[in-house]
Amino acid sequence: MSDFTFINIDYWIPVLIGTVVLFVVFLIKEWSRKSSSTFVIRIGVAMVAILALAVLALKPASRFEIEGKQGVLLTQGYQESQLDRLKKLNPKLEEVIYNDHILQSQLDSLRKVFILGTGVQPYDFWQLADKNVAFLSGEFPAGINNVNYKTSAVEGDAWNVKAQYAKPNIGNQIVLQAPGNLALDSVRFNRSQDTVFSLQARLKAPGNFVYELVEKDSTGIEIQREPLPLHVLPKQQLNILMLNAFPTFEIKYLKNFLAALNHKVLVRNRLTQGRFKYEYFNRERETLQSLNATALEAIDLLILDGGAWNSLSRKEQHTVRTAIEQEGLGVFLMPDENLFYGNQPLLNFKFTRTSLSEINLENGVRVSTFGYLFNPSSDINATLKSGNSLLAAQRFLGFGSVSTTVLTNTYALQLKGNKAAYKAVWSELLKPVLRAEDEVVYWEDSHQSVYKNEPYDIQFRTTLNDFKVQDASGASLPVSGDPDIEDLWSVTFYPEQSGWYQLQIATDSIVSTHSYYVLDSLDWQAKSSRARILANENYFKSSAPEETPIYLKQAINPLYFFMIFFLAMGYLWLEPKLAMD
Repeated sequence: MSDFTFINIDYWIPVLIGTVVLFVVFLIKEWSRKSSSTFVIRIGVAMVAILALAVLALKPASRFEIEGKQGVLLTQGYQESQLDRLKKLNPKLEEVIYNDHILQSQLDSLRKVFILGTGVQPYDFWQLADKNVAFLSGEFPAGINNVNYKTSAVEGDAWNVKAQYAKPNIGNQIVLQAPGNLALDSVRFNRSQDTVFSLQARLKAPGNFVYELVEKDSTGIEIQREPLPLHVLPKQQLNILMLNAFPTFEIKYLKNFLAALNHKVLVRNRLTQGRFKYEYFNRERETLQSLNATALEAIDLLILDGGAWNSLSRKEQHTVRTAIEQEGLGVFLMPDENLFYGNQPLLNFKFTRTSLSEINLENGVRVSTFGYLFNPSSDINATLKSGNSLLAAQRFLGFGSVSTTVLTNTYALQLKGNKAAYKAVWSELLKPVLRAEDEVVYWEDSHQSVYKNEPYDIQFRTTLNDFKVQDASGASLPVSGDPDIEDLWSVTFYPEQSGWYQLQIATDSIVSTHSYYVLDSLDWQAKSSRARILANENYFKSSAPEETPIYLKQAINPLYFFMIFFLAMGYLWLEPKLAMD
């Protein structure tokens, strides 16, 4: 099959404009002879000449559909048996080896592409966007292919590591080890099916550590070990202020929970206009008739509901907002029904109505919701998620932030005796919004796994203008600013060595540091293979069901159109002379 096309079809607009301009110029030139009997003929011949010139500029061609080849992209972990089956169906199948990059020239002649193994890296998806792709994944590789744990915790916490092992060997065991090969907890496999397990440890000291999951066989011989980088913060006694329009069960259990952690808690319950009831935990008794800058300076976290905010005077509301913007105060809004109808203190969050009144968290705990979920947005930071559902979010306001949640009646976890789950939920909700220790820079770590020689992206917020970001060796890294958010910056670089390292932000001196851990390329292979398989399955499941045609453009000899142009111009030049004779 063939059809007519142009090689320079992308330039049709300027060619059209030039064609119209030339025709108008000729028409103006010939208008004085409009009474001539040959006027219409000359206009027609001029149009033919101009069109021939336009066709020459666009370069005419015939487009032929050619028979493309089928190819197979062999990625890490592909199975020879799958490749053999494909070769039986198509002996001319072209093989392309994938080593974490694709040469586009290898794909140009392929009409359909089969992908075997764990798949291509997500950054190469775009190179296959116009191809008909069939991803034929194999089984998930044996080993720990999924792990969930907090990469940052507090001294004294009970730290939990939850993981999944695919196709374990009966009798093998997984040991959670602290630095120095100190065994803390272990689990032994008694079946060969995929197994989910959980290990725990009590964190005894602050600092940057590398815990490990060590696999041993039934005789105790070590098979492999996977690193668990962990940043342990020193235990703090926080100063927390809770303002409530009226007491609720949620507030009651939350204040008792915070007090049991030895935090200083001041609770102010509003009775009537100007009258309050106070409760004190781990602190001296004092009244707080009005909020002022001095009182808020000592507060690490302000927890309030909508009714308490509305009962504040305009001056007090301004004081709170200023403390957030300039002093880095964190505010957590206790949700109620009014929060979801547009009546929101300080900042507006956007929600979507859902039919779910309960939802399972990633740790398997089931909690109640108000029947709403957060709308994802670039200006919010998700602080609690379940799959793709946003259950708690944080928005920044100057140096501080405001956070809230769609969860409700979390105290029911305590009533059921699940105190560990209650602690885990509220730790996730409150930790991100605490007043930052460093008020100059706020790091927004995505907690992504950072691998050697792969890109690491991190964002941070600062109002500094003249600063530089340095890596562990002191080399400066390129920084890019967000086009919409003035104080939001990002850095992307490729770590070259594995281990704990620090980024530094410096002016005349170092003003802030951020610790990160770089994994070796051989770490967590089963986990990274599983993640790549799932990413490829998700992307290529929408691949076009019909094979994409491959076309070849063959230029038409321009001499034909040049002769038309030459003859037309010859007539226009000769006709006036013949008329004069």
